[in-house]
Amino acid sequence: MGAERESRFLRARHLLEYILIQGLLMPTRVLPLGMVLWFCEGITQVSFLLMFRRRRIAVDNILKANVCATPSEAWRMARAAFRSFTVMVAETVMARRRLTAENWQKHVHLVIEPEVEAVLREPGQGIIVASAHIGNWEVAARAVSRIKPLLAIMHPMRNPYLDRMVREEKSGFNMRLTTKHDFDARRFLRSLHQGEMLAIMMDQHAGSKGIRVEFFGREVSTHASVALLHLVASAPLFLAYALRTGPLEYEVHAVGPIEFSRTGKKDDDVFRITQSLTREIEKIVRRHPEQYMWGHRRWRY
Repeated sequence: MGAERESRFLRARHLLEYILIQGLLMPTRVLPLGMVLWFCEGITQVSFLLMFRRRRIAVDNILKANVCATPSEAWRMARAAFRSFTVMVAETVMARRRLTAENWQKHVHLVIEPEVEAVLREPGQGIIVASAHIGNWEVAARAVSRIKPLLAIMHPMRNPYLDRMVREEKSGFNMRLTTKHDFDARRFLRSLHQGEMLAIMMDQHAGSKGIRVEFFGREVSTHASVALLHLVASAPLFLAYALRTGPLEYEVHAVGPIEFSRTGKKDDDVFRITQSLTREIEKIVRRHPEQYMWGHRRWRY
């Protein structure tokens, strides 16, 4: 009876969370952009006040990374990051209706080298894209999928109602979703061989399954899937990210193609690739710390 009661309580909690999130997202579906951004300011104030655990993690991470010198500066940076995340969620929902095949280039500007764009537009050429939780990764993925079909690997949500909502919001046109728990190397290799883009976020804690690399001078556990797929498939590898430059305005940047010479020692090669990509992410975050998702428990050692 205890387990059944706990299960009912968990379902009720998940449903309540879902209803609350749907209510908070409602303004993004009916209000003009300016009013939605004004609404985001209020949400930022409330969430920064009430989500004290995430706030503490964000401030602590910022200080650990030496992005800010004092706790008061880290506090202000954490609040800016909270606002960036709130706006990201709101504009992602709005972008689903407003960004079309005809107008997306007015909102998303590709700031990439000609050779990078040539690979992106080459039919039949599979691409591996590593990314991080900075700017608006959702809008960037949807926009770039207008050029090349994209399979994005996401982290599943614990709340099944929210997980289904997120999948429905993100999927569509040339963009499909799968989860890290459904990791199937053969499926991903087939996707690359069919000329699709495989997008993987690689800045979350990987637990015991990850490999240890340095991020801001501290050891972190990082998923090795990007490196492994690159070694097996030999597909071009890029690090891409999207910065918010204004209301529903973004710039997509890309580093690469990143070349790695194989040593024949698999573990060494996986480490070198993962560490190199993590260093590139660190450089990007140092330049734009206010747009990074600092509330994740990245350092756990």
